[in-house]
Amino acid sequence: MRLGFILDKARCIGCHACTVACKSENDVSLGSFRTWVKYTESGRFPDVRRSFTVLRCNQCSQPPCVEICPTAALTKRPDGIVDLDHRYCIGCKGCMQACPYDALHIDPARGTASKCHFCAHRLESGLAPACAVVCPTEAIVPGDFEDEQSRVAQLVQEAGEGELSVRKPEAGTGPNVVYRKAAAAGLEPLTTSAANGFLWSQQVPGPRLDAELFRAAEQRARGAGEDAARTTYDVPRALTWGTKVSAYLFTKSLAAGIFLAGLPLLLGGEAQGPGTLAVPLLSLCFLLLTAVLLVADLKRPDRFLLIMRRPNMRSWIARGSLVLGAYGLLLLPYLLSGLGAIESVGGWLAIPTACAAILTAAYTAWLLGQAKGRPYWSHRLLAPHLVVQATLAGAAMNMALVCGVLDVSELQFQATRFILILALVLHGLLTFVHDHGRHDPAARGEECARAQALLSRGPLARRHRLLGLQLGVLAPLFVLLFFPGAGGLLLVAALLTLVGLASEEDLFIRAGQSIPIS
Repeated sequence: MRLGFILDKARCIGCHACTVACKSENDVSLGSFRTWVKYTESGRFPDVRRSFTVLRCNQCSQPPCVEICPTAALTKRPDGIVDLDHRYCIGCKGCMQACPYDALHIDPARGTASKCHFCAHRLESGLAPACAVVCPTEAIVPGDFEDEQSRVAQLVQEAGEGELSVRKPEAGTGPNVVYRKAAAAGLEPLTTSAANGFLWSQQVPGPRLDAELFRAAEQRARGAGEDAARTTYDVPRALTWGTKVSAYLFTKSLAAGIFLAGLPLLLGGEAQGPGTLAVPLLSLCFLLLTAVLLVADLKRPDRFLLIMRRPNMRSWIARGSLVLGAYGLLLLPYLLSGLGAIESVGGWLAIPTACAAILTAAYTAWLLGQAKGRPYWSHRLLAPHLVVQATLAGAAMNMALVCGVLDVSELQFQATRFILILALVLHGLLTFVHDHGRHDPAARGEECARAQALLSRGPLARRHRLLGLQLGVLAPLFVLLFFPGAGGLLLVAALLTLVGLASEEDLFIRAGQSIPIS
């Protein structure tokens, strides 16, 4: 079986009966939607046409939300329905980032994800989904695409060329919600603009509205005019991942990088030198802070241990938890050695611990690669860039310690300085490549290009250039190269590097979520 819908847009009158029936049948919370109607308008007065598009979960054949869910709360049933078991959801919001269709939300009453499940409870009683039952024009047709006798299969067979379409086939999800005679503006959010306001309400202020207003202003400045289509009614959207996720990226960079950049302090001096305690202690402290931030960002932190008890090992959220745990265990012998509780570890453990640190820094790239809804996060150089950023964070922190607290040899000082210079140069180069790289249009490159524009010339550009590049890269490099013996200046340079890197990682998370995907 392959259950799904055909939504006949030639019949839809935009009455919202489907939305109301869905909320009533499934007790959907106020302000949340499992299915909703989007209004778009095209043309210029007096030749204006309004279109209605019903949006919802697409019951994908290859659902990315199922792959990213760390506790297997989301599953693909044999009949094709993508279902969610609320008992096992921890509210990590990974599924919301994985869905290219904005089809999931957090139920504020339960603190768990929620979505259309084809009214599975009605289906088991031989009833059609509530939205299809109440539709006054029979624009919503549910059925099994694999059953040749079903109405949906017959509509597919009878359809003329170009009559049927799906949303974002390039995402590779195999959507099973098919639209008949739908306006392109309703299916492709990048072809419309919401900058001119809605019919009956004000838009929610925030990064997404700022991105829309920036694009409209840029088009006017170029003399390109406005978009041919306008979004005039839609449900409100806020950023799914906020400062806690940005802070997690930064603390994880420090946890991994302090060890990687601190190897000269660990192995290049006395058996019980100052770095033998500071490096593993700080790495473990920031690793613990990373875990605290991850748990704090969950909507159901009380269920965090489900990641260990019933992990979905296809999810990099679950895999990442194991990576963090393994790295922490490998750091413990170094900490005990620094405290004098055991003999010096020596160099025999350095290679596996360094590998674990590299994996700790890099695994987020593969996690973000599973976030199919945010293609900006999926560029090929993200994993090495995260390792470079971790090394940069660690080298800056170690330099601050060397300048302010630790008494180390000249060789260890110069090694720390060299690592920091090299990491700054590589970080600057990789940032330049990411800012100016071209994106493949077939791989949702337009979404990537729009997110990139927010950083290069949009509302995030000033902070990106000033804090991220000028103060976070160029100024520290200048100090390190021309004032290598000025301890106070080197301390300031290290702190500027850390502030700039924290800002860059926050902007990266924000820019990827600021582009409309539904």
